[in-house]
Amino acid sequence: MKIDSVLILAAGRGTRLKQYTDNLPKSLLPLGDTNILRNLIEQSVKYFAGAKIYVNASYLASKIINEITNFPINIRPYVIWEQEPLGPAFTVTQHCNISDGNVLVIHGDIYFADLTLSNFANSINEKTQNVSILLCHKRILENARSVINEENGIIKSISEIVFSDLAKNIDESRLQELVWSSSGALVVKRESLLDFIPDKAASLSPSLINHIAINEDLYLEKCSENRISIDDEKSYLSAIEINLSSPKLFKRTF
Repeated sequence: MKIDSVLILAAGRGTRLKQYTDNLPKSLLPLGDTNILRNLIEQSVKYFAGAKIYVNASYLASKIINEITNFPINIRPYVIWEQEPLGPAFTVTQHCNISDGNVLVIHGDIYFADLTLSNFANSINEKTQNVSILLCHKRILENARSVINEENGIIKSISEIVFSDLAKNIDESRLQELVWSSSGALVVKRESLLDFIPDKAASLSPSLINHIAINEDLYLEKCSENRISIDDEKSYLSAIEINLSSPKLFKRTF
């Protein structure tokens, strides 16, 4: 299976990291020897050779554009600039339907170690036919942001978790159960979203992912190596530490 384009979602502001993002887009937060976006771009170039790379930007978009211009022109990503954020579901739907190819969508606030994306890329490349795939990891229900219902490796549905509601409606003993949750990377098979109409400002989960799951087989891919969703100071500092300690599997562009 071939990935035709990679779309990195980097339009968000990151309000829970306000002390860091008042003057810097969340995707440009430093991770020691790199930053979140640069890491994702370089991994995409390495592991999905030949795919066109796109970055959508809105908040402080000029700083993202400046970062992208540092890349050599032969691997420089294209920028999808939104004056006002349109919402991930709209951006992804529009891109997938225009590009007419298999699209890897990555949230621009995720840190992936090299081995994580390398394993995911190898699994995608081994597929003999075009399919949609959601990268997932297991975590305890109490800490999960989404919960995936799957059968034999096929995702049936995804639901978002609001902890305050969860605590009211579930037995306390179940809060430590391990559940599948989204890891922030989704392969959308060509033509999967032709009849999907996203709500304004909607995220990918649950509506877009459930649309795919209802209309075709959406495969669950296990994320067994390091990845961190950077959504608060604690996770940001953890991402810096893990990046500095994780082995680098290829030479960086800069």
